[in-house]
Amino acid sequence: MKMKFLIGGLYLLFFFAMVSGIAVAIRQSEGLVETNYYEKGNGWFQAKSLERQIELEVTPPQTISQGNNDISIRLTSHGKPLEGAKVKLFIGNVSSSSQDFSSRMSEPAPGVYETRALIPYKGKWMVRMDLAGNQIKTSRSWFYDVR
Repeated sequence: MKMKFLIGGLYLLFFFAMVSGIAVAIRQSEGLVETNYYEKGNGWFQAKSLERQIELEVTPPQTISQGNNDISIRLTSHGKPLEGAKVKLFIGNVSSSSQDFSSRMSEPAPGVYETRALIPYKGKWMVRMDLAGNQIKTSRSWFYDVR
């Protein structure tokens, strides 16, 4: 009789632990599962294939520093400047989204795209260029340690 109570108590304890674990997992979900991952992955492979076909080369900014930065990115296709593209720049601090910055880049010279950005403090910053041209839509990201 005591054994039945012991086994029943262990069963209830196990059931309670499982339900509690599932409840905590649902509440603390970090969103690590990507929705539509197949479509997004397929689009990425198509963009990379097109980049190889047009021989896209992207020259990123050398460095970024604290304060105002004139950021320049050079784009070439088949060795020639890629002109007339819509280029957008995003800059964000890795540890905080409060200082994220996004700007459309101008083209002062053929294949050279520029904008001005403020980096308010030191830390690790991500710079992402989103390119939408006649033939291609892609992005590139770089990370910089601002000291």
